[in-house]
Amino acid sequence: MVRVNNCCGCCDVKSGSIAISIIFLILAVANMALGLAGVVGTPGAPTYVSASIDGVMALLCILLVIGVMKDNHILCMVWVVGAIVWSVLMTIIGIVVSVLASLLVNAAAHIDPGPDQPKVDPGAAGGALAIVLGIMWAVVAVEICLVIYSAIVVYSHAQNLREGGGPPPYSQFGAPKAI
Repeated sequence: MVRVNNCCGCCDVKSGSIAISIIFLILAVANMALGLAGVVGTPGAPTYVSASIDGVMALLCILLVIGVMKDNHILCMVWVVGAIVWSVLMTIIGIVVSVLASLLVNAAAHIDPGPDQPKVDPGAAGGALAIVLGIMWAVVAVEICLVIYSAIVVYSHAQNLREGGGPPPYSQFGAPKAI
């Protein structure tokens, strides 16, 4: 994996890892609170799935702060793996939303409305869907790019800890004992 020597060109990777953790913690808690309050997202199960994912990300950020402060490269790597899984989940959720929205617009264009309901113009519905999905995918792409860069910074810090006197992997089990 790629390694960097500083974060954003202005601070070392340890300070960058702390900043990354705090920023993502604030964003996860805010998104979770707004979702549960009904400000963003759709009501029902999708809200709780999104809140659960944000809750896990908040927990990972807390583990990252502890890992950076205690110079524990394993906790830093837990955040890196969690960030990669989060990125994959966000991509999958984006694909599911795109497919479902396309199916709904297609179905709405082919439904014969009643006498009191206006007919949905398929071209207008398709154009509106394209704009909404374009904005959604732009936001998802920016989020994923930021998470990938953040994972590279935290990975670099974890490798610096590992090479610079951090415990070797599985050292907590001790050396094998002869009988």
